[in-house]
Amino acid sequence: MRKIFTLLMAATFLTSAYTQENDTTRVKVGKKNIVTVTDDDNGTNVRVLDDEVIVDVKENQDTVKIKIGNKGISITETDNGTNVEIIDLDDFERHGWRKKDKFTGHWAGYELGLNNYLTSDFKFAGSDNENLFLDLNTGKSWNANINFMQYSLPMSRSIGWTTGLGFEWNNYSFDGNNAIGKDSIGNIGPVYPPDGAVYTKSKMNTTYLTLPLLLEFQFGKSKKGFFSVGVIGGLKLHSNIKTIYDYSGSKERNKVKDDFNLNPLRYAVTVRAGYKFIKLYANYGMMPLFQDNRGPEVYPINVGLILCSFR
Repeated sequence: MRKIFTLLMAATFLTSAYTQENDTTRVKVGKKNIVTVTDDDNGTNVRVLDDEVIVDVKENQDTVKIKIGNKGISITETDNGTNVEIIDLDDFERHGWRKKDKFTGHWAGYELGLNNYLTSDFKFAGSDNENLFLDLNTGKSWNANINFMQYSLPMSRSIGWTTGLGFEWNNYSFDGNNAIGKDSIGNIGPVYPPDGAVYTKSKMNTTYLTLPLLLEFQFGKSKKGFFSVGVIGGLKLHSNIKTIYDYSGSKERNKVKDDFNLNPLRYAVTVRAGYKFIKLYANYGMMPLFQDNRGPEVYPINVGLILCSFR
């Protein structure tokens, strides 16, 4: 008796949800279209579950086409019999169907920008006498990223989460006759060349493995514009300092590989935006570049261009 009662209630509900608008007939459950049948000059179009299943009936061509997800089938009656064709996703447009527009985020690709760092009161490090040895030549301090893996988790067709993996290279080129290194107690401080010598090159290089979590919003026709915010975690893989200076008529080259009291783990907030081929990014480190009480309290920043997207 309970099954019969349930079936009667469902039938009553579906009957009340049956509507007809001109040449379109709809069957709904709640506010969701279950079946939509449209008649026009080209024939009859049947949609089930909001495009998940599409049936195109071309009466003047004796052809029926059925689309289910990313596959389709075409059945055509001819004088010689019945022709059946399996339709792949790449052939949807040829048969008058659009590919389902899924959300794909912007992470994978190649990025190039400039480096610097800020003090805790958001001033450029090296702008005061105490930290003058940290002053950077910004034009020669670069940041390069190769983001080689991406995974997108859609919330809708234009909003979603993106994560992945990448490599980040940073080059901090010191300005003037300055360099950094470990002092006698192992803390980071200034390192100067011998009296009368001048640095011609002085820089610190770092390499990180990166892991992002981005919330992205896409807009515009064909979703060519985007804006995303999130965090990027980093694991330090390598660091070194290179110096070159002229002394007594010869060039002295030094390269030291060390951890330099750099934080092995870090994370940064990131903002990314773009439209068509113009794409920008900006990252601000939320952890100091060096370990607490082992070096200056500075926070890395970088801004740049997303030159190529591997979407």
